[in-house]
Amino acid sequence: MSSSRTSIVIATYEEAAFLDRTLQALSEQQQGHEFEVVIADDGSGDSVAAVVDDWQSQLPVRHVWQPDDGFRKARALNSAALAATGDYLIFLDADCVPRRRFLNSVRTAARPGWFLTTKRVDLSEAFTSRVLDDGLPVWRWSAMQWLVRAPREIGRPGYLIPGRDRRRPWRPQQPDFLPPYDAYCLFGLERERFVEVNGYDARCSRSDDGEDQDLAIRLRRSGLRCGWPGPAATVLHLWHPARSDKTPTVEPVFRQTERSTHVEALIGLRELADAQR
Repeated sequence: MSSSRTSIVIATYEEAAFLDRTLQALSEQQQGHEFEVVIADDGSGDSVAAVVDDWQSQLPVRHVWQPDDGFRKARALNSAALAATGDYLIFLDADCVPRRRFLNSVRTAARPGWFLTTKRVDLSEAFTSRVLDDGLPVWRWSAMQWLVRAPREIGRPGYLIPGRDRRRPWRPQQPDFLPPYDAYCLFGLERERFVEVNGYDARCSRSDDGEDQDLAIRLRRSGLRCGWPGPAATVLHLWHPARSDKTPTVEPVFRQTERSTHVEALIGLRELADAQR
């Protein structure tokens, strides 16, 4: 893809240490593409603001904050997307640390008519503590270093090395990619495609409403195909306790979307932009 500007939008809520590691990994990306970082902050306190301030001298990073009024991650992501200046958007969570060739991998795979997502390595609680407390630079490690230094952390080595998975956008004869366990821990897509589906749906107000699954359903419904950028785009998922706001008595928003036919978010990017005028 051309050397157009990329905006990396990072969702966070009170994850200052996680965000710090993710920004450090982004600061060491193999260059070749201009990019900015926009923090989509769902109401964090001063600790996250301090991390952003620390990195502003090393990265083009901006902080888009909204008051804490419950789980409003989808709204925060839309707000950050409106503030972003790139024509290609990459959405990440603060607990998903990108490997060193992440950005190159995503930009190489970017194709009109496609959106991208990836796989992740779920780090254990103990190993996450080592990454945070001891400063282990796991984003720099090759697949071989992972096998030598932390073999128990990668039960699926194919996530970090080119295995048999050939579902890449430059191989359109292959089937579309679906991330393991429907865990959409990355979205990469052209800005105009994100706008066409009206962004994330702000009706997602609980962590199990599936704001990512909802977006993926609507992107596919709009005619886009889903591809995998390859193992260099595999993210390293830092351990954290599961959120406690899940409930089996209320149907998740993404399940409602599955049964519907709508392509645009019912309350999304356009409605937020109107409210901010």
